[in-house]
Amino acid sequence: MRIRIGPFMRPAMKKSIWCEGCGLGNMSSIITSALVSTVSKRLEVDPNTREGLERIKNNIAFVSGIGCTSRMPGQLDFNTLHTAHGRSLAFATGIKLARPELTVALAAGDGDIFAIGGNHFIHTARRNIDMTLIVYNNKSYGMTGAQHSPTSPLGEIGTSAPYGVFEPPFNVVNLALGAGATFVAQGALTTSQEHLDQAEALIVAALGHKGFSLVNLIGTCHTGWGARNRRAEAFRYRRYLEEKVMKLESWKALPPDEQGKYFPLGIIHQDDSRPDFQSSKPYLDAIERAKKAVAGTQELLEDITLVEQDPLAVYPRTSVRFAGSGGQGVLTAGETDLYAAFLSGKSGVFIKNYGPEARGGGAYSQVTISDGEIHFPQAENLEVLVALTQEAYDKYRGEVSAQGKIIVNSTAVKEFYGDARVIASPIGDLLAREVRPPKKEQGINVLALALTMGLFNLAPRGSVETAVKKYFSDKNLKMNLRALDVGYKEAERQRGLI
Repeated sequence: MRIRIGPFMRPAMKKSIWCEGCGLGNMSSIITSALVSTVSKRLEVDPNTREGLERIKNNIAFVSGIGCTSRMPGQLDFNTLHTAHGRSLAFATGIKLARPELTVALAAGDGDIFAIGGNHFIHTARRNIDMTLIVYNNKSYGMTGAQHSPTSPLGEIGTSAPYGVFEPPFNVVNLALGAGATFVAQGALTTSQEHLDQAEALIVAALGHKGFSLVNLIGTCHTGWGARNRRAEAFRYRRYLEEKVMKLESWKALPPDEQGKYFPLGIIHQDDSRPDFQSSKPYLDAIERAKKAVAGTQELLEDITLVEQDPLAVYPRTSVRFAGSGGQGVLTAGETDLYAAFLSGKSGVFIKNYGPEARGGGAYSQVTISDGEIHFPQAENLEVLVALTQEAYDKYRGEVSAQGKIIVNSTAVKEFYGDARVIASPIGDLLAREVRPPKKEQGINVLALALTMGLFNLAPRGSVETAVKKYFSDKNLKMNLRALDVGYKEAERQRGLI
């Protein structure tokens, strides 16, 4: 039965935010089809009926960490959880222990799950938790800028390995086997329909296995890693992969010294004799002993009186958020602001936030500045919001205090909703007319930073200029210093209007 993917996608979400030609679109469709077909058979329901549709959705928990892969839980209309970088297996373990009847599956990237999440990976495999992990292995950190990962090939170039990777890559299959995984399979997302069909079949088999299952899908990142290694065209990169993979049976027939040149595709290991974690005798025995121990005790609570204490001294502070889209440099604006605060003898806290999108997603940085110590980094309300896009203004203006101010880039933000807190500045037009950057919006972060610092006197101009010189390369320094000057002039003009 052919599964219709549409009903399992959240209509409010973009259909795809991945780079054109990326294999994650294939992976998302394949995972959805595999989950629906597996769970519908287990529940004996028809996914084409309303009742069957809801029962399937309610019996799946789909989890991710951080990375391009992590967009899937936002798109797929199951019980989904988007967690911290590398920690998805820990969250998924908690779900499975609390709700063992659910089908628990995870999507991850190789940097996410084998580097930052390496310990979680080996211990989940060791425990043999009944869940399925599907990894998009493009041998790099895709979302954060093409840094090398534990699976990057020797000699290839990444932003964190500009002279070539010199650390030997993990053999992911051997790592999983050594850690105790009872199901290990490997597929590839190439131009071959046979490979795509095989990948789906492997995920279906993994979901049907009772225990920890790994499906390692060899994929590409043509706009990141590929662009630095002469594989910037998606189709050709996929064809390149086709030359690096082969069927497991053919791979086994190779001499040992030849096997390292290829990735075997298929079910590499499956052990159905070992019980999964929650079915194992040691686990069940421990649960019974715990129940008896709890039943034989009575919790005793003594009366206590809370003594009112003087609060810690609180110094006045200002929280500023620079918000816009990826590529506008809002994170660097926050870092520069923080450094300028330090140079002027103040305390500061920096927080950054960006979405899982590979390109153009929302992002912000938040800096809290104070003359004294800052005991807690979060602010109940923002004093200043700098919104470079309409989306940023719409999303965050509700977090600004009633007495706060919102600097908007009126070149891009057209609807203010009559908000009296708004200070409208044509930041984009000023940039294009007076700074004239070589690339569109290059330097918009420095202009906005100078406008904010000058308008609210958060740090002396000398400190801000020193910070700008630290954070921007010699190549673009003159342009950014022009943006700084234009920003301070705009601050003077705006002070005359307030």
